[in-house]
Amino acid sequence: MVFTSIVFVFLFLPIAMALFYVFPARWRTIPLLVTSAVFYAWGEPVLVLLILGTGMVTYYLGKVLLRAQGVARKWWLTVGIVVISIPLVVFKYLEFVLDSLGLERVSADVNLPLPIGVSFYTFMSISYLVDIYRRRDDGAPGLLDFSGFLAMYPHLVAGPIVRWAHIGPQLANPKFDPGLFTYGAIRVATGLAKKAVLADSIAPIVDSLFASGHPTSVGAAWLAVILYSLQIYLDFSAYSDIAIGLAAMMGVRFHENFRYPYLARSAREFWQRWHISLGSWFRDYVYIPLGGSRVSPLKVWRNLFVVWALTGLWHGAAWTFVLWGLYYGVLIGIERFAIGKPLERLPRWLQHVYGVLVAMLGWVLFRAVDVGQAMAYYRSLFGAGGVPLWDAHATLALQRGAGLAIVSIALAAGAAKWLMDRVRSQIALPDDDESLTSLAETRAARVLSTRAAIGWSVVVVACMLIATAYMVSLTYAPFIYFRF
Repeated sequence: MVFTSIVFVFLFLPIAMALFYVFPARWRTIPLLVTSAVFYAWGEPVLVLLILGTGMVTYYLGKVLLRAQGVARKWWLTVGIVVISIPLVVFKYLEFVLDSLGLERVSADVNLPLPIGVSFYTFMSISYLVDIYRRRDDGAPGLLDFSGFLAMYPHLVAGPIVRWAHIGPQLANPKFDPGLFTYGAIRVATGLAKKAVLADSIAPIVDSLFASGHPTSVGAAWLAVILYSLQIYLDFSAYSDIAIGLAAMMGVRFHENFRYPYLARSAREFWQRWHISLGSWFRDYVYIPLGGSRVSPLKVWRNLFVVWALTGLWHGAAWTFVLWGLYYGVLIGIERFAIGKPLERLPRWLQHVYGVLVAMLGWVLFRAVDVGQAMAYYRSLFGAGGVPLWDAHATLALQRGAGLAIVSIALAAGAAKWLMDRVRSQIALPDDDESLTSLAETRAARVLSTRAAIGWSVVVVACMLIATAYMVSLTYAPFIYFRF
């Protein structure tokens, strides 16, 4: 089951919300866990046991870690991280390792399915144990509470990577909040429209441009990269919009996962705006423990290479992803030690051009099926691929995608930012960077006027109608980050 399906929107979601609010507030973890299990088991009935098992192991290891003292604490943390990571390593990386060792025949016989969302809930479990180890949190009061948090269907299959310290206190006693519910409904409706109307309409154009395996012209190469850059942003940010909205409808706030990344003026800033929950996870649990930036330049380079190689590998078990991660590690290092100050002295528009080009060129490695295809695209983008400047494929793609690209670029540049700012101001919703656990203190202020409620209801209904029309008429395109 996926968010952009008729079954989810018109059957699962109404039932799940009704069950959630039928139960008393202190027992709402029960319907949350049950509906999340159904949501996950809809497509993978056996693998639902994997996430439930991960939750149980993590919870009890957390309890052991709380009681452990001295060296035993570090030992239990190590054991916990290793045990929790086993499913991720086996299901996602075993075949990659075998292929890299030249054991393709063995790899073909393995053929393991990739559990949806395994990268996300594995990282959530690891951060839970590390936070307990660091004495920053005492963990969940019960197994049911932690399982509900880990398996919560809004973030289950493609994030954001939420943390118990942020979400746990909100799930302890979630109450119906009219203003927050309205905000959530708007985020869900606009996210569905963004995915169904724009991302899924761009997807077949991108697929057709990449279908030949190599660019047919310089123009086709640039159109493929530009349209894919828009597609992946719209696709993943739409999922995050829906996830944030669904949680808000249950009285829970997630941190934002995207802040208009194509407005970035450097590679470093791009990752401060793109998939924020992943970037902050690697910063807090890998980069800083390695010493961060407060070490010698040589060790900073080491830390960057480790973090960004892991970031790339997290996205996929292929060398293209590893190289994509290292691409950012090298660029961020160069910005830090060499071109950072000169870059800041450039006109802002040139800095933005640089930021967008950095992101687009990186997506070549991300989208390519192998390193050879990526190299072919890089050569063609700069006129060295032995292909013409323009051809019929480029003309057709431009005709099909020009309108979609204009609207998408406007959205990526923040054209609709006023919409969320307006609804947040009307319901006195705290900024995302403020404490998420202080929401209960301000609930009374978040009530929409009748006029505002009617106006936002019209927006929600209009977006839902448009999204539904596209979901019915277009071929289903799964969220890109489902495969991670």
